Amino acid sequence: MNNHTCTIRTTDLQNLLSITDRTVYRWLSGPYPRHALPKNVRTYALPEVVARLRLRRKNGLSGDDLHRVVTFDSVARSKAELFQNADFMWLDDDAEARAKEFVAVLEGEEVERARAVQRAVRAAALAGGLTGVQRLTEIALIHPGAARFILTGSAAETPCGDAGWQSFTKALWAINPKQNQILEAA
Repeated sequence: MNNHTCTIRTTDLQNLLSITDRTVYRWLSGPYPRHALPKNVRTYALPEVVARLRLRRKNGLSGDDLHRVVTFDSVARSKAELFQNADFMWLDDDAEARAKEFVAVLEGEEVERARAVQRAVRAAALAGGLTGVQRLTEIALIHPGAARFILTGSAAETPCGDAGWQSFTKALWAINPKQNQILEAA
């Protein structure tokens, strides 16, 4: 898991949602991607938090709660980008599974925005002659900027125009290669 995309600590969720530590651990427990920091603090990426809370929390994660979590993630990533030269393009080896879990919990307009991202990535990948187009359209959804757009409609972190989507898609393809793509290059 890319530790730059894991911006939400369990303690942050406790504060954002006004819940106890036992509750947040119950919602996020189990074999789930996370990045462990010193002192046993765990951090999670936004798509994983949304997927897990929507599946396990009685009220899901929407409205003001979702807005607070997404805003926190955006601010944390902007700080990481300023101070740590963070790279948000690498989505890790388990990106496909995490993307499927994220897509499974999308609701209403979120589904349409996810499809819009997939259409833009598909068009850019085909125009760029890239392989693994279907995989790219799936994993693009858990990119932090795309996830923010899908959840809130804010396009502040998404590419602009065809050229922007082509650059984004080529970078995503190069940084997140499929296993057989690596073997072919060797």
